Amino acid sequence: MRRKQQGKRAGSVFAAFVLALSSPLTAAAASPQFAYDEATWARLQDNVMEYDELELLVQEYNPTYLNNQATYQDGRESRNASEVREKQYEGAYDIYDSAENLRDQADDLEDLLSVPGMASAYASLMSAAVLTETTALQTEQSADASYRDSEMDRLDYMRQQDAVIAQVQSLFASYNQVKKTEPLLEKSLELQELSHQATEASRALGLATQIDVLQSLQSLESLRASVTETQAGLQSLKQQLCVMTGWDYNASPEIADLPRADENRIALMNLEADTQTALAENLALKSNQRALENMSEGSADKKNMERTIANQQETIRAGMNNLYQDILQKQTALRSAEAALASEQQMLNAVNLQAELGSATRLEQLGEEVSYLSCQIDVETANMNLQQAIETYDWALRGYMN
Repeated sequence: MRRKQQGKRAGSVFAAFVLALSSPLTAAAASPQFAYDEATWARLQDNVMEYDELELLVQEYNPTYLNNQATYQDGRESRNASEVREKQYEGAYDIYDSAENLRDQADDLEDLLSVPGMASAYASLMSAAVLTETTALQTEQSADASYRDSEMDRLDYMRQQDAVIAQVQSLFASYNQVKKTEPLLEKSLELQELSHQATEASRALGLATQIDVLQSLQSLESLRASVTETQAGLQSLKQQLCVMTGWDYNASPEIADLPRADENRIALMNLEADTQTALAENLALKSNQRALENMSEGSADKKNMERTIANQQETIRAGMNNLYQDILQKQTALRSAEAALASEQQMLNAVNLQAELGSATRLEQLGEEVSYLSCQIDVETANMNLQQAIETYDWALRGYMN
């Protein structure tokens, strides 16, 4: 059971509303029906998970996001400073739990780092874990402050909410990265099975030893295990994505591909102007600036906060430069991967022609097909890395920076 109409779009906003009420296990959206137009509701309630709708899905259905929102709204007027701190500590602990969950997801992939694309998926999950831990630490540190007011609560709440959305986007990218490795693993398995058969045939002719056969079998079984582990890891990522975007954990939505990196976006970047935007919008910086306003003039706390803010501003400036340089490096990596793929395409064409002429074996042809698929995954991974780097840069412009 899940919150969406299985496999079809609702015929109208009213129909979607009736369907939502018809099942006690269906999660309700946070917003009233008039919050979006009919087309938007249809997208949110179909059985397809797309990258560009993740933010709305989190806002409408993510339990952590909605709980944080309800807690903030409920206590915005009535909570005293002590209650504010306690709620923040609770929020920090919840975020730490999310970070630990992400690390567990990464650990599941650690034995598969040699598979093309897996290292990037592992790195993406670890990066999301570090980012989430940083948010938890910042939330915990904010709870230690004694100059709280409703505006600081609002800014910290916004940062926590952004962290949830960024985490889901990172999980979506990781799922796509792991998913892209499946064709390569399947083709590699086909190659290893054929290679093992050839080794057994050679053993029968006295051209290979029993040790060669056993080593070949070991490689085959190891690859089969990798396929099984990859499928299990993929299912785990899918379940986590489902829970975080409103489906039941065992639902089967279609998860769309990560969009291609928008390289036109890079051409529009202006590092100097964007850095000023990041400084003006950074939520953590705004929170500290608000605290500074609330501190007594000439106090030690105020002097310390002034130093903290100055350091924070320099960190943001350096961070923006690093994010921009990372984008350029990943764009270069994409170009390199595309060039390698083009070269590999020529080699595959040559081997296929040789196979047609009878001068190349099926084993040789399969080997080249595996190499070509590996280069394809390198291109896909490089594109995903670039897309995520651009997304991280844009998050910084919105006020959320690790």
